[in-house]
Amino acid sequence: MRRAAKAVAAAGGIAVLLGAAPAVAAGSPVLDDYILKWQDDAKVDCKKPQTTYEIDVCAGRDYKKDYAALAALYGRLYAKYDAANRKALEASQRAWNTYQAAECDYETETTAGGTIHSTMVTMCDATLALERIKRLKAQADCSEGDLSCNHP
Repeated sequence: MRRAAKAVAAAGGIAVLLGAAPAVAAGSPVLDDYILKWQDDAKVDCKKPQTTYEIDVCAGRDYKKDYAALAALYGRLYAKYDAANRKALEASQRAWNTYQAAECDYETETTAGGTIHSTMVTMCDATLALERIKRLKAQADCSEGDLSCNHP
């Protein structure tokens, strides 16, 4: 299964991903994504990817950048919420992770077993990370008193 590699909240890696964002609790669902363990290949020039491997590396770079933005936004929301809202945010992220895995498995089924499959999965994950960012940003930018969102 493509999501078998569970991320571990190691001191170095997660701090880089979250940047200046407040730390989230160990075991947080935002720390549970394979991209956190993904290793870049600095030799690959993403201006002119030629091989499937290079295309895959470039897709990984894009997803890691998008996921870092998602993790940072999640961290900012998490820091502003009380315990009940933190629990709700965590539950929401776990559900999103399940949705993302199932949706990308579905969308990329036709490439399963092929050399391009991992690239297609990563590109799907990146697309859905951007959707999640949009939804979390709407919560973060919510005006106090707006009942259509969970204002931090």
